Amino acid sequence: MYALLVLVPLALSLYYSFTNRSLLFPDSKLVGLDNYVRLLTDPTFLGSFGFTAVLTVATFVGVNIVGLGIALLLDRAGRFFFAMRMVFFIPIALSGVIIAFIWSTILTDNGLLNGFLSSIGLKDLTQSWLGTPLNAQGSVIVVTGWQALGLCVVVYLAGLQTISRELIDASRIDGCGPIASFRSVTWPLLAPSLTINATLLLINGFKTYDIPVVLTGTGPAGATSTVATEVIRVGFNLNRVGLASAMAIIMLIVVASVTAIVVGILQKREVSS
Repeated sequence: MYALLVLVPLALSLYYSFTNRSLLFPDSKLVGLDNYVRLLTDPTFLGSFGFTAVLTVATFVGVNIVGLGIALLLDRAGRFFFAMRMVFFIPIALSGVIIAFIWSTILTDNGLLNGFLSSIGLKDLTQSWLGTPLNAQGSVIVVTGWQALGLCVVVYLAGLQTISRELIDASRIDGCGPIASFRSVTWPLLAPSLTINATLLLINGFKTYDIPVVLTGTGPAGATSTVATEVIRVGFNLNRVGLASAMAIIMLIVVASVTAIVVGILQKREVSS
């Protein structure tokens, strides 16, 4: 079953990436590395790759920091802990399409955000959150991070629940303040949770598709196009399966390499911790 669902499609994609295969014309011929060479000089692909990288790094750093902060606060919430955990987990249960529709009602020119700013006398701060390239990119990054935040919080909370209070109390007795106690006890013991979140966030960032498509239509002027949206556009809209397959293979290599390096570094940290 694994071979049928994973290995066979992967092998076909790899083969197609060396051909000029099209959906309109089933017959194809080998073109060697032409597709890969073309992509390395294609400004549209390079632009989508660049935004994908920025989105991935921004969500990786931002969601980890914010998620850890929220988890530390909820860990002290006592009886409200379980209810709050469910609240933060809700975005994970929703599809990216639904989330993008919800946020579009907030971020459109006549949306809730501009309406709120106007109502409190900050009309000068209202702007087209989805209408300019920089604003649209920022909006996609925020919404993508918001969707991933809940799972990140839950993973860190699970890690915090495994840390014995006796270790923290012992560090306090030794004269450690809250910050020193976190740095010397809590943070090292959260290494497995960090590894899990790092892996999930990297994969989530690189595969982003539905949120930019629904929220901005990958615009304006393709500013929020990701590699995933380019694969679909080139493969199905332009019918250039060979070129789209080359895009997918390049992204597969990048994702596998970056994830392996980051996880390897974090796992070494787990051992040392």
